[in-house]
Amino acid sequence: MNKKNYPLSDLNVWLGQVDEIKVLLPEKPRLDQVAAASALSDSLNKSGKKAQILCPRPLIVEFGQVFGVDQISNRVEGRSFIINIDYPLKNIEKINWDDQEEERVSLVIEPKTQAPSISEKLVSFQKGNGEINNLIALGFSSRSQVDQAIVSLGSGQKPDSLNIVNVAIDQTEFFGQIKLIDNEASSFSEVIAGVIEGLSLSISPEAAQNLLLGLRAATNSFSVVGIGPGAFEAAAFCLRAGGRLAAQENQSLEDQNSDQAKFSRFDKPKIYRGSANS
Repeated sequence: MNKKNYPLSDLNVWLGQVDEIKVLLPEKPRLDQVAAASALSDSLNKSGKKAQILCPRPLIVEFGQVFGVDQISNRVEGRSFIINIDYPLKNIEKINWDDQEEERVSLVIEPKTQAPSISEKLVSFQKGNGEINNLIALGFSSRSQVDQAIVSLGSGQKPDSLNIVNVAIDQTEFFGQIKLIDNEASSFSEVIAGVIEGLSLSISPEAAQNLLLGLRAATNSFSVVGIGPGAFEAAAFCLRAGGRLAAQENQSLEDQNSDQAKFSRFDKPKIYRGSANS
């Protein structure tokens, strides 16, 4: 693909400096955005990075056809693990841990003599709040929208300290340390395909399939007026990477033709003629 205007050199340097990357979607993303984000995250992970997709709300139901949609989280989770016990601290004599075994750590909580015992029903677990340091924002029109999404995710971090790669196809406000804005692109999937190819990132057949799904959704199966060559070049790249164009439309046309042939004998008016002997 001819993406000479993309800041691929800056992106390559940035990727060489970071390890963990969050890919952020708007609160109400389109299918193209979800498919592109899933493909990008998969390629980054397969290229040695730790990528995660975030969205302020759950997306599993309406985007079930996207590979990896179940990995999209609506909360920034940290590496810390929190054990909650609904039990008054004043009733606890001491807290200790047993680390004699190499593969397991056991917490030992001893209640006071007259205090009630602790049952399993009082215990719950959760991940601690995480931080976002390196962010790829996919489809935000302003920095304030990014900040609002991060607050919705429950991050305890101030948005000011973010390193942002801003990816957009219809931008009104320029923000981010790296700006990848392609107003001529048909879709986010086209842009991400260009990034993956331009940076020589790993791409799986599933990621290629996601990009094809996004391309078709954004271009009405490559039929919108004014579609440029970039969409077809992106589709060719995805096909070479193992993606497949679904045969649904062709099958529907075949079924339609079959039905027309099956019932064509009822199309013409029929005239009943009685017996000559009547």
